[in-house]
Amino acid sequence: MKDNMTKPGKSRFEKLHFKHKRIRLAAILFTVLIFLMPSCNSDDVGDNFYTFTGETVGQYIKNRPENYSEFKHVLDTTGVMGLLNAYGDYTCFLPSNEAMIGFYKSKGKNSYKEFSIAELKKIAYDHIIKDFTIMTEDFVEGFLNKQTMSGRYIDIGISSDVSGIVYTINTTSKIIEKDVEAHNGVIHVIDKVVSPSDNTLVEAISNDPDFSLFYEALLATGLDQSISLIKDESYTPNPEYVARENANEIYNYAKVKVPRERKYGFTALMESNETYAKNGINNLNDLKAYAKQVYDKMYPEDATITDVTNRKNSLNRFVAYHLLNKKIPMRLFIEKYDNTGMNYEATGETHSIKVVDMFEYLETLCPNTLLEVRTLRTTNEYNIFNMIPSTGKAIRLTSNFDNDALNGVYHEIDNILVYNADVERMLTTKRLRMDVSSFFPEFVNNNIRIGNSRIGGGLYSEHWIIQNGFVDRIKASSSTSVRYFNADDRFDDYQGDELWLAGLYDFEITTINIPPGTYEVRFGYQPTALRGVAQLYWDGVPTGIPLDLRLSASNPNIGYQTPGSDPRDPEGFENDKAMRNRGYMKGPASYTVVAEWWYQGPSARMEDQVLRRILGIYTFDKYSTHTFSVKAVKSGEFMFDYLEFVPLEVLEREDIY
Repeated sequence: MKDNMTKPGKSRFEKLHFKHKRIRLAAILFTVLIFLMPSCNSDDVGDNFYTFTGETVGQYIKNRPENYSEFKHVLDTTGVMGLLNAYGDYTCFLPSNEAMIGFYKSKGKNSYKEFSIAELKKIAYDHIIKDFTIMTEDFVEGFLNKQTMSGRYIDIGISSDVSGIVYTINTTSKIIEKDVEAHNGVIHVIDKVVSPSDNTLVEAISNDPDFSLFYEALLATGLDQSISLIKDESYTPNPEYVARENANEIYNYAKVKVPRERKYGFTALMESNETYAKNGINNLNDLKAYAKQVYDKMYPEDATITDVTNRKNSLNRFVAYHLLNKKIPMRLFIEKYDNTGMNYEATGETHSIKVVDMFEYLETLCPNTLLEVRTLRTTNEYNIFNMIPSTGKAIRLTSNFDNDALNGVYHEIDNILVYNADVERMLTTKRLRMDVSSFFPEFVNNNIRIGNSRIGGGLYSEHWIIQNGFVDRIKASSSTSVRYFNADDRFDDYQGDELWLAGLYDFEITTINIPPGTYEVRFGYQPTALRGVAQLYWDGVPTGIPLDLRLSASNPNIGYQTPGSDPRDPEGFENDKAMRNRGYMKGPASYTVVAEWWYQGPSARMEDQVLRRILGIYTFDKYSTHTFSVKAVKSGEFMFDYLEFVPLEVLEREDIY
């Protein structure tokens, strides 16, 4: 497991000095960029504009016909060559002439001329990552976090032989020349064409004999139909928004983006036949019996349902609990959100403070359930599923992860995954903190939650315009402008990202299913002078008087005092109580700002522009979704960072994190 704990070597003062120096440089570069942009026909001007001289990626390919003329023909025919000659950041996995000719033969063809334009464009796009330069030193086993222009992930394999480190792409292509730095990106020469399978997730599972028993159960329950969607063909991006992206519009230093497609995605967490056999499960009847033993205890009222296609049947629940409605590569379960920071690999600086564990909560296709994935700081692990604190038992991924498909990915797990009383007890006896973006599968499936932008030295996020209808769980009036900033170094946000509203907004989100219990529900946000005043609603009921998002935490109506500023209250606990009496809480001490432009302090708890508003105490008598709504009382911005659900019995022992 990669060691992602805070890196040693620099003192806190040295880190801050480096941080401020980097920010000043970024500001200077961005100012230069603004003056240059009107004269440029480009998608983006990144660091490479200032760093590299010589050929662009496109020129490098063009100037070496003896090695790359075949791929050049593909680029020229499709018009993609113009992109690789433009300013920006590109990573190109460049196939040699021999690789291209071998690919033609594998398809029963002799020349690129025998492929359609659409096929050639896909070949080109399969080899290019736009807006990001990825060197081999940034490679890790498994998928890269950035998708190719065709919307697929590149699977990296790392091994060694007598010649040194060997990098493979999608298990079949070998990098034969690495890290060729061009004016606008980097090139890795490969010996075979990258050609990701067009199999759907169900088809990919069917072709893997190690999971034949799970596949049999998947078909028997009919749940294969639930993970079959690929793309919403009815979605059309607003032409006005597309024009703004094409014009390289910058908002608040962030690059304006709009989703061009609305893709679906799914994840399967599966036990192998070998794991089943170790647990006495050798055929479908054995699996039915195992599922019945688990789920009849959880749902005794449904114990008589024998139709395995019924969503309340025990086998159906068993299989469905292994399926997610997001395409989640291994590092996007939680690792990437724990390490949000544009320069994390170089500096170790990230929004997350690695003192307590981070948690993500995922909906499965099994009705009224959640799946927890967490870090484990004591062992520096990620992707620990449904860990039971009293026993330490948990589910983990094996080394067989990131098996790609057109509309999903599957991973092998090391033991049998179930939703039982122990899991439900674990979920209902702890604070559940949920980042706003975790509610929306569309953000993961369309590569929105993790950003690519490197504008201004790599500090800034992408500014996504979310039009009505794109996200199932968002309802917004026509006067509401819905935006999403993915992780931004300058924001003192949990996981670095935020949902942002403007206009005379009337907005509602639907949460994922929350377990039954009595909770204090909280809303995390940052007040600024540009915000407005909003009435907040929980499940359609107002949560007290309107919230003035312009008031900083130090306003007397809120009463924040920096912990340590009062010698009579060195930890700030008495001030915590006073703030709670007014309906507010300090930010958590588990995250911080990376680039100190607008926010300072070692943690969100120490920053008077980070707050939690207590919405109220609510009792949920069953697993259910809920609505959180906001309506503008006074126009201005509105931002949404996260929600917390804290069982009443946890309040007395809750930590500051």
